[in-house]
Parts: sequence; C-alpha cells; structure tokens
Amino acid sequence: MSQSTETSPKPTTEPLKLTAEAVNYLIKILPKGTAYCIGIVLVVMMSGRLVQSKGSLARAVLPLVFHIKWGWHRVERAMERGKVPLDLLFDRAVSWCLSNLPVEPVALGEKQREVLAIDSSTIARWRARPGMDLLGKGFHHRAGKAIKANIIAAVTTVVFISGVRVGLVSRVRFGDSCEAAVAELFKDLPKSKNHRLLVVDAGIATRQQFAAASDKDALLGRLRINSKLRCAPPPRPSQPGPGRPRKHGEILHPGWDSPEIPPDEDITAMHLKGELRLRRWQQLHFEDVADTVLDVVRIDHPDYEKPLLLATIARELTRVC
Repeated sequence: MSQSTETSPKPTTEPLKLTAEAVNYLIKILPKGTAYCIGIVLVVMMSGRLVQSKGSLARAVLPLVFHIKWGWHRVERAMERGKVPLDLLFDRAVSWCLSNLPVEPVALGEKQREVLAIDSSTIARWRARPGMDLLGKGFHHRAGKAIKANIIAAVTTVVFISGVRVGLVSRVRFGDSCEAAVAELFKDLPKSKNHRLLVVDAGIATRQQFAAASDKDALLGRLRINSKLRCAPPPRPSQPGPGRPRKHGEILHPGWDSPEIPPDEDITAMHLKGELRLRRWQQLHFEDVADTVLDVVRIDHPDYEKPLLLATIARELTRVC
C-alpha cells in the first residue's frame, strides 16, 4: 500500500522580486560604481555563493564581475567615493520593510513596549595588522581564544513578519571591546515616541546603563552571579527620631545558593530534565544608584549549572498574572 506524500509548495519568484526591490531601494542613494559593488556583495550573500566559496568574497563575486575587467584598486576607489552614513542605509532598509512587508510590531505589557535587542559580534580578521582601523581584540568561539577582530554591536527592533519573529537592524557601532561598542550604541539609539524595552544581550548590563534608563526607555539585562543589591528602606515611623532617614534596606545576593531574603514570588514548574524554578524580588537597587528601582528574576534551569539573573526597570513585565 502506497503512502501519500505531501508535495512541496510551488516555487515562486516573489522572494527574488522582493529581494531585488529591497537592494535597489537601498543602494539608490549611492554613486553608480559604489552601488554596483555593494549590490554584487549583497547578491552573493543572499544567493548562497558566499557559503559555496567557504567565505571567500573574491571567489564568490568573480563570475559576476569578470566581464568588467576591473582590478581591486578600482573597486577600492569606487567604494571610497561612495561614502554614506550607515545609519541612513539602515533607516532606509527599515522603512522599506515597514512599507512592503506584513510587519507586526512586538508590544509587551500594559504600556505596549517595543522591544530593541542589543547584541555584539566578533568578526575575525585573520590577516589583521596592528595599524588597521576599527580593530579590537575579542574572544572567538571557533578559534577558542582572543584574536584581533572587528568588535561590532548592533541594535535590532524585534517584529513579526508573517508570524515569524525577526529583528530589523537599525544601528551598528564598532569598538575596541564589546563594552565600548555597546556604550557607543547607547549614545545613538534611534528615536521613538513609544515606550520601549532595551534588552542587552551583549554581556552584562552595567550599573551606568541601568542608571541612564527611564520608564520610557526601560532596560532589561543580565546581572553577575555575585551582584550585591539593597532592598527598599523600611517605612519611616510616625514620630521619627534624630538622624537622617535610611536610604537602603537589607543586603541581598540573589545569585547565592541561599539568598538572605525570601523572594516575593516563587514559582516552580516541571521540565523534561528536572525542576524549573523562578524567583522574583521587588523594589531592589544598587547601593550607589539608589534612585533606580529594579525587579530581579532568578531562573534556575536544569540545563545550566549556574542560575540566570535578570534585572529590569520595566517592573510591570515581571508580574505573574
């Protein structure tokens, strides 16, 4: 007895058409020579030629530019003439996506916060020289050590396109380290009138970043396991005694095996590999940043040896309904 097999959907040229329109719209503001070079690079990246050539851009683009008989010196001059701010290119790319694709923004919580993810990446430069610009030193997972590389940080707006969660890149910045690149990115975030949630995926969120955040642009980031926080001070009595009122409450180390203070919420759920536990503490702050009130969530997952600590200013998002 033969079994029925599902047929694959009929091939369509719609993705290719959309890709061509997007590339054409993106490079239209560049000079012709520069636009042609960048267009060729985008074509080989989107068509898989770069993967087939094992990452060699020269071998990937050679069949597409062989008829021009340009030397690399002419290509470099054409690229240098077409100087344009990267922020403008990313703004055009985002505007094209919003105009031509079924984009649904992510809105979290009662304030309908937009989600912006901030992450960094290490781009290896195996032939890097000390005199090269925009060069830093970062850990490369494939090499298993710190190497000379381009350290780049990017901010992406999280949206849904046809039900698939994707990120639209809106800003990128380089730096000597991951922290430096992320710090430069925080200085030039895209403007918005809506409430936003900035999710720091690149390393550990710093106290300065939490202090600079606001209710409109709230921050969500990881904390170190040995982080020390302070609880809210006790309420003042009706007849206060001499001295100044207290600014801090008890000390809390949420990453310890046995935190000093019991959590405000403690949730346990069963996982395939064991027990999953979530604990939440409210009204916390750093000792030197007492005005920034945080909610801290500790996640003990059976797949990980150490717990995950998350802190956020958007305290309405951590409440369990």
